[in-house]
Amino acid sequence: MDVINTIANGATTVEEVRNLTFATGGNGCCTRQVERLIECIHSK
Repeated sequence: MDVINTIANGATTVEEVRNLTFATGGNGCCTRQVERLIECIHSK
């Protein structure tokens, strides 16, 4: 939920999401998922 809320509140890049939530900071397995969430949430 933290990642979704961060994107909904204006984060538009994986780097912004990483800086605010620490998601995608490990082995990178969720980077593509975060990219898809950004696309979906900001495509309105």
